Amino acid sequence: MLTSDRVFGHALRVRNRARPTSTGTFIAQLRDLDQVRDMLTSTTVAAIADLPFFILFLIILAFIGGSLALVPVVALVALLLPSLLAQRRLRAHATESMRETSLRNALLVEAVQGIEDIKTLQAEERFQRQWNHCNAVAGEAQLRLRGLTASLSTWAQSVQNAVYATVIFVGAPMVIGGDITTGALVATSMLASRMMAPMGQVSHLLGRYQHAKVAAQSLDQIMALPVDNPDAEHRIPLPSVSGRFTLRSAVFGYADPNAPPALTVPRLEIAAGEKVALLGRNGAGKSTLLQGLSGMLQPLGGEILLDDLTLHQIDPADVRRDVALLTQNSRLFHGTLRENLTMGAPMAGHDEIVRALDMVGAIDFVRRLRDGLEHVVLEGGLGLSGGQQQALLLARLLIRQPQVMLLDEPTAAMDETSERQFIDRFRDWSRDRTVVVATHRMRVLDLVDRIIIIDNGQILLDQSKDAALETMRSAGRSQAA
Repeated sequence: MLTSDRVFGHALRVRNRARPTSTGTFIAQLRDLDQVRDMLTSTTVAAIADLPFFILFLIILAFIGGSLALVPVVALVALLLPSLLAQRRLRAHATESMRETSLRNALLVEAVQGIEDIKTLQAEERFQRQWNHCNAVAGEAQLRLRGLTASLSTWAQSVQNAVYATVIFVGAPMVIGGDITTGALVATSMLASRMMAPMGQVSHLLGRYQHAKVAAQSLDQIMALPVDNPDAEHRIPLPSVSGRFTLRSAVFGYADPNAPPALTVPRLEIAAGEKVALLGRNGAGKSTLLQGLSGMLQPLGGEILLDDLTLHQIDPADVRRDVALLTQNSRLFHGTLRENLTMGAPMAGHDEIVRALDMVGAIDFVRRLRDGLEHVVLEGGLGLSGGQQQALLLARLLIRQPQVMLLDEPTAAMDETSERQFIDRFRDWSRDRTVVVATHRMRVLDLVDRIIIIDNGQILLDQSKDAALETMRSAGRSQAA
């Protein structure tokens, strides 16, 4: 239980840039904990605890049966030697099996998450073929592993059964010759047979050892990933955030080390309480800048300062308390509306929830729900429209009362009426707060007093709103001419 808690807690704190790109593979790595746990069951403990008794029984056997004590010693070598020699093959089969199983899980997660698109595109047969192929390859890999493990178990059982017969076969002439008595032979045969049972368990454990070892190495890879707040690092506490940002020679990139930087910012300053809009084409780098300002994405080079302190030296808990980020991939979780809305502010009262819902224009549709705030939200917000989900996600951030709001297309799914109502209310609420918003909607510009245009990972323009709009109009007239 403690190991599971530690692994899952570490997985939750892994830095975004270091997180495995495949969700299915990441899940498969976390499930490897079951393999390690199975190896450390009571059966394993019992087998290890029985080892001293083997030596004790061997001494008693030598005292009773004399040279017959050599039979279980030879049997022990015959029992364990094949398992030891097969370790390399077991390791190869275990590695192959876990790799293919991870690929199958990745396909499964991807298919489940995109099942509506698969149906719309009539791609069922394509994914069915991929699934059958992955299943066949994974099945063959598991069959080879289980076949070898079963062979070792069968051999161990055969050796255990042969010990009794061998003791009788070797001991009978000794009884005839008067070296031992009949009672001693019977006692020796029974004792030899019983003392081999724990050794059979040891052989079985050797067969499972490589599978557990590969699983443990997979977990070690997760535990080696850098986390947001390492225990060994000292972070600076920040009791309150004013919302002043400074970027110097900041370079941002994602998981692929060979890809060009997603965004390069030679210098950028955002004053506390300033309202800034990020404009640009899709893929220009707007979302990357928001991720960097929130601390979710560390720069590959340069630095980000928040209130004149290096952002990634500040305690992440203090940053996330006052810096709120709404991404295009933000999602609702399975649970009631109240649980979702108060996820970041569990002590929020009913009045605070209602005010936040009213600000984003969601209070009416929540009241129309039969269970109101106790309405159960399905995974990913299934059953709610895109606009409703976006309104709830905004309300979830507003309830926390952050000092900095980083918003990525916050009104993209809203209709014009809802968007206008939200902007009018949000303008008053955010009067003394820092707001940075990436958008393609002109109405959102009513919130800001400064515009930054980003293209191809570079800042092309950084001016006041009026000057930037005039520059864009002039550029449009020049192109039209």
